[in-house]
Amino acid sequence: MTAPMPNQPEVTPSTERPKPRALDALRQRDFRRFWLAALVSNTGSWMQGAAIPFVAFSLTGSAAAIGVTGFFQYLPFMVMVLVGGSLADRFPRRTLLISTQVAQAACATALFVMVYTGVVTTAWLAGLAFVSGLAGGLNTPVWQSFVAELVSRDLLLNAVTLNSAQFNAARALGPLLTGIIVSGIGVSWAFALNAASFGIVIVVLLGLRVRSDGVRRNVSEGAVAGIRTAGRYVLASPPILTCCLAIAAAAGLGSPLFSYLVVYGEEVLHVSGLRLGILFGAAGIGSVIFTPALLSIAPRIQRSRLLSGAMVLYGLSVVATGLAPTYFTVVLALLCFGGAYLAIASTINTSIQLVVRDELRGTVLAIYLMCLTGALPIGIFVWGELSDIYGIQPVTIAAGTALLMVALLFILSGRFHVMADADDARDAAAA
Repeated sequence: MTAPMPNQPEVTPSTERPKPRALDALRQRDFRRFWLAALVSNTGSWMQGAAIPFVAFSLTGSAAAIGVTGFFQYLPFMVMVLVGGSLADRFPRRTLLISTQVAQAACATALFVMVYTGVVTTAWLAGLAFVSGLAGGLNTPVWQSFVAELVSRDLLLNAVTLNSAQFNAARALGPLLTGIIVSGIGVSWAFALNAASFGIVIVVLLGLRVRSDGVRRNVSEGAVAGIRTAGRYVLASPPILTCCLAIAAAAGLGSPLFSYLVVYGEEVLHVSGLRLGILFGAAGIGSVIFTPALLSIAPRIQRSRLLSGAMVLYGLSVVATGLAPTYFTVVLALLCFGGAYLAIASTINTSIQLVVRDELRGTVLAIYLMCLTGALPIGIFVWGELSDIYGIQPVTIAAGTALLMVALLFILSGRFHVMADADDARDAAAA
């Protein structure tokens, strides 16, 4: 046997983990198809989300009408997400998703027909938005929990972040296309394209290989009891409770700004066509710009620091939008607005996904979404009523200032520090 050379280093197995790559989850065939279909569908949904306030404002010329329509558009989410979360913990999620896609496609088709024929009224607009919200409320928690079935646990953080990224990429593309469609072929076609996008999702869902298909989930208690159990679990879990409080503050105080961009375009900045489309899509464009940085730093930075910084930036960008004197500066503020929201949404979503018990995943995500969709319609309604009295810019500044105060209160009270449990779960999953 030959002796080793004296100066030759001894070879030992490497203990270093390979560095995670930003697109790891997209290398999974089923997740990649689901992600692309979601991008198409969410683009259509954001087109409809931008078109509804545009139609409401065109019919009435009142910001309050946007508030009422937005209230009825998002209110059903608050109730139906709990039902959807409970169903997601009990039945095959793909089957549930196909059903909700069909229902939302029917609502979008009805909106197209009524707007195209010119018979739409604010009452019909609010009513159809309400019915669409019922189906969307059922869909959202099922959709969020379905992601966990398509990737392994070590890729869950990456998959959820990429899912948030595609949602925000659609948030850029959908409103941008709506602005172009409004000045080109007419706002009604935004609803038609949204209806078609749901068909693409259904085709992709039918082709996925999902292990849980056909399996009724083993749940020992009824739906109402399950919701109560999940509620107690949320209250007893500091990181999840913090996520719920943070998203309620962001949604109620900052997120209504998106619904009132049509007022900024029509009354403050006096833009149309492509410039209006860029205004609608600026927040989503900002999300896309921020995505590579977030994918890079999210696996390494503490949850508390990331969420604290994102909440402060979100509040500052809302204030800056109200103060901005020109179209260009408003767009810059909205770019930061979108990037900050991406950081908030992805940090909160991944934190919950990492620490929640699997048998409660759907219902707990539903409670989180209820906090979001409960605060949002209230915020939209209040913004509309106050804007008709004081003007959209003072209301924007006041709401952003209130959000900043809430964020600073969370930081100074140490509320965000409890999210260290999510950091531990993230590191354990990566290992």
